[in-house]
Amino acid sequence: MKKALTTLILFASIYSFAQQDPYFTHFKDVMQTYNPAAAGEHWGKICVSGLTHHQWRDYDDQTFTRGKDGDPNYNNDVIYDIAPVTYNLNIGTSFRLSKDNSKFLGAGLTIIDDKIGYTKSTSFMLNLNYKMMFQGDFREIAVGAGLGGTQWGWDKPNYKSKDQLDPNIPITGGNQMKFDANFGAMFKQKRMSIFQDFYAGLSVTNLNSAQYTVQLTTQGGNTTLARKFVPHYYTIVGADYELNNGIILEPAILGKYALVGSEYRPQFDMNMTALFAKTFRGGIAYRQWGNADAISLLLGYEKDPLQVGYSYDITVSNVQKVSNGTHEIFLKYCFGIETTPPSPIIRLTPRFL
Repeated sequence: MKKALTTLILFASIYSFAQQDPYFTHFKDVMQTYNPAAAGEHWGKICVSGLTHHQWRDYDDQTFTRGKDGDPNYNNDVIYDIAPVTYNLNIGTSFRLSKDNSKFLGAGLTIIDDKIGYTKSTSFMLNLNYKMMFQGDFREIAVGAGLGGTQWGWDKPNYKSKDQLDPNIPITGGNQMKFDANFGAMFKQKRMSIFQDFYAGLSVTNLNSAQYTVQLTTQGGNTTLARKFVPHYYTIVGADYELNNGIILEPAILGKYALVGSEYRPQFDMNMTALFAKTFRGGIAYRQWGNADAISLLLGYEKDPLQVGYSYDITVSNVQKVSNGTHEIFLKYCFGIETTPPSPIIRLTPRFL
């Protein structure tokens, strides 16, 4: 039972003191997820993107082995599906607010389903932002907010203890829904020195620091599963640099300021991809989370209106002993909103006959 309790305490520690927001290797392609000012990147188009992130594949934990000697149900089964799995969906577009194309309203919907061990959260966020263009569309500033809710709780009561009738193991699931809010700002410029399509953003998630207290039933009675979401701060900077041979380099850095252990520390994701013939993409990324966490290989295909991406994270932390790496698949499709201008009204009068 001590091993089972140790694992439960470990999961509680992860949720109380680790980064709570999910992370993505394709972080520059899903900026709307953590910065509402990035919603609605194209006027006259609706863009839909989906992402699936399967972390630490084949991660297992022997404390999840079922039963013990004398247990008729004992079959040495080991659970292999306790590694984090994240799904993300983004939909966004922009609406013109002025006839001179200088003011726009960006709007988008973000859905995140995040599962770690036997706890799960599902978030729904409506993102709205106000965009202003300067010098035509050479420079853009956007400020936005995200409003929604997050449901969090114990997903499945199938935790298998090594000791029968362990009174600390939940046998029922439960969850709570709480209000959630984000805030963000974005700056874009067509050219900055040797770089093209420069962008920079600041944002914060979990503004209201929601506190969850989920009531669960155990074999020994009742217990409460508690979690407090804390603010996460993001800074992103990126641009394109075109080489003489037509290859476009796409460097990007995402800085995060979130809980590591029991204190806030900076974390970084660095991404360098290259776009060949404006169609095929390849690159490498590095993630530092407290210590070195992963080196990623990225592949992609882009042909308007479709974009596809795949990444494989090579774990370099101690988790590599029980992990076969992380897989992430990204898909994006943009389609135009067709509008037919009203037909001119022709009036014949004697003056113009």
